[in-house]
Amino acid sequence: MALFTDADVVTLDDLLQFETSLVQVASSHGINVETKISLSTDAISDKLLLWLLRAGASDPQWMTRRLLGLSTVVVTPTLRKWICFDALSRFFAEAYNVQLNTRFQGKWTEYQTQAQSAADMVFMSGLGIVYNALPKPEMPVISIQEGTAAAQSLFVQCSWVDRNGKEGAVSPINGQILNGLTTVAVSMAETAQIVPSAAVGWNLYASATDSNLTLQNAQPISIGTTWQMPGSGLVTGTLPIDGQQPEYYVTLSRQILRG
Repeated sequence: MALFTDADVVTLDDLLQFETSLVQVASSHGINVETKISLSTDAISDKLLLWLLRAGASDPQWMTRRLLGLSTVVVTPTLRKWICFDALSRFFAEAYNVQLNTRFQGKWTEYQTQAQSAADMVFMSGLGIVYNALPKPEMPVISIQEGTAAAQSLFVQCSWVDRNGKEGAVSPINGQILNGLTTVAVSMAETAQIVPSAAVGWNLYASATDSNLTLQNAQPISIGTTWQMPGSGLVTGTLPIDGQQPEYYVTLSRQILRG
């Protein structure tokens, strides 16, 4: 699972699972969907941090929570739904205000209700926490020089790995068309100054298509080291996991929620 502070924890594709007509309505009414997602994420971020700060010792990281922020909070399926429903509520609120269409008013009210229900579920089931955060990396860098690799398409993505072998969410995919007789090297985009403190290496996933990228390294690649595509080409390894799983759940009392 992604971490709350990762980029694009909720995207347009997530909202389209609930509203297939979203793009059409956004286009005809001049509504920026990404802005609604950003507003929802920011608003929910403020609530989560406030509630965690008030949870005290129920949060195993409460002593450093102000410093950590939400960097160790996992986006569980229920939390993702909360963000989605809140964003959809904001979207249809604007659509209604633009046209005063009662259909949009109904959608606005419906998603407000669903957002509140999802929020209640998040706090009743608990906020997922990890002890050593491995954020989603930036898109990896592909370097090409003259060599012996045949012409082909190449798509790559990467992830951070900690000393226990746990892996974070994978990066966005980078793609390149190789024209033949090339040597390919892939490196992490992050400089040494912004490598996560918990990371001791990274994994590289690759494929000739932009789907089903598989692991190319038998052992984590050392930080600061590039991956070189072997002359034999890509291997069929394992698929990436879905990021970090919560190691602890912080449940909040009704007293805190009412506050």
